[in-house]
Amino acid sequence: MRTEKYTRWSPVADVPTDLVCEALHDDHEGVRVLLRTDETSGRMLRISFEAAVCYRNINESYRLRTWSRHAGEDMGGLFRVDDSDWLSWVKAESGGVLDAKELVHYAIFTGEDCIEFISEFPPEVEWLGS
Repeated sequence: MRTEKYTRWSPVADVPTDLVCEALHDDHEGVRVLLRTDETSGRMLRISFEAAVCYRNINESYRLRTWSRHAGEDMGGLFRVDDSDWLSWVKAESGGVLDAKELVHYAIFTGEDCIEFISEFPPEVEWLGS
């Protein structure tokens, strides 16, 4: 088992650590996550992956192992994950097809959701209505 390293990721200015997932869309335009800065009237952040290799979402209450490894740290917000167990698993599952690709593991941790992506290309990130 690797020791995953979570590094805060700030693709745009003023991204808070306390986010709420408003929506997750997967369609012909790619995969998009809409995040609010609070549950009622906050600003909306859109993160769009045109060609993600894969993604997953798990309720934050089931990430106890991750939270215990990072006890005392603020684990809300956006991260890049180095030495990723999941990325290693995905590459192994591909039977070598993904070995030459420079893939990045991105993590979005909200109060309810842990949404993660593996992608060769960085997503487009923008504040909506700004």
